[in-house]
Amino acid sequence: MDNDYIDPRGNVYAGSVSCKECHQEIYNDALNSSHYKASAPATMENVLGNFSSGHNIYFYDKDTKIVMEHRNNGLYQVHYKNGKEVKAYRFDITMGAKNAQTSLFWDNDKVYEMPLSYYTSVQNWGTSPDYPVHQPYFDRLIAKDCFECHSSYLERKQERTPSEEYFGREKTPEVMKKESLVYGIDCERCHGPGINHVNYHTIYPEIKTAKYMATNKSLTTQQRVDRCAICHYGDDKLKLQSRFQFMPGDAISNFYSESYPNPDADLDVHGNQYGMLSQSKCFLESKTMDCISCHNPHKDATEGLLYYSQKCMSCHKETNKNFCTTKTPTGISLKDNCIDCHMPKKASGAISFMLSGKSEMSSYMLRSHRIAIYPAEEQKKTTVKKK
Repeated sequence: MDNDYIDPRGNVYAGSVSCKECHQEIYNDALNSSHYKASAPATMENVLGNFSSGHNIYFYDKDTKIVMEHRNNGLYQVHYKNGKEVKAYRFDITMGAKNAQTSLFWDNDKVYEMPLSYYTSVQNWGTSPDYPVHQPYFDRLIAKDCFECHSSYLERKQERTPSEEYFGREKTPEVMKKESLVYGIDCERCHGPGINHVNYHTIYPEIKTAKYMATNKSLTTQQRVDRCAICHYGDDKLKLQSRFQFMPGDAISNFYSESYPNPDADLDVHGNQYGMLSQSKCFLESKTMDCISCHNPHKDATEGLLYYSQKCMSCHKETNKNFCTTKTPTGISLKDNCIDCHMPKKASGAISFMLSGKSEMSSYMLRSHRIAIYPAEEQKKTTVKKK
């Protein structure tokens, strides 16, 4: 443990590096996970996207463009008009690394979103969500609320009065403490403050039962679900208090004004995995199913469809008389891919983007977490939000 480390969250936190000595493999996996990369410093290693000539330009019209440039002191989105530089905006913070990555920049103590994001599905730059497609826009303020699911901590320089507070979209600019930002979803965001745990096991390394730490075994099924749902809920308008206040073991009902299951809710595939899972018969009828039944939170979902189909097969067996009865062409095994039929990728109605030179929006496709029997036509259906 680094005795000189001071965590912005308080002296009960030890910092994720303190976990490394005893949990080396998990720590290394977590460093490469989407959770840990939910936010990060915008270094050459962390920023996605092609900065090479011919792949780094977004044209709004023949006279207006943004060029992604590597300059001596960092990476920039540079606004040009009629061939002349208007202003260069430096990448300071990245958010996301798997399906897409949006970047932010600091202006004094305020945070703004870049107009262009990188989409891994098309390996190209496109407009950031809800951004104009015909002109550059660098004035969108990012609130602390956004960091509550993309980081482990960020503090305002001054707290706001109730009249100023409006979760989701802020009425007045927020002034942040840059030095308080704890990047990514770190170990203590999910397991709770670790200083007592670290100190105890440093003194008693022979004791293998975790003390003073929230583990999967120490939490009930619902508490494990709530721990994920605090961020994978998706509706800021229903929020009652800051998600940074959540501790493992807390109830999600204390943080949102509406709780699931809500079978009639029309939920978007982006952000509300908990709500969609709560509409699933598999989840509702199980007493033990939670998020980690299928997902390893320390790793991304890279195992492939067969791996996750086998998770389904642990319950849906021919001997249990609940196996899929769909007839397939000769040689195709149902056991190889339950996922594309029962958890199809669908277009988000909340997020779409424009590619340079295109006239129509591109869909942002994500895997549905509503496990169900989908009609064939619904599996193929996509929706694109027009701007």
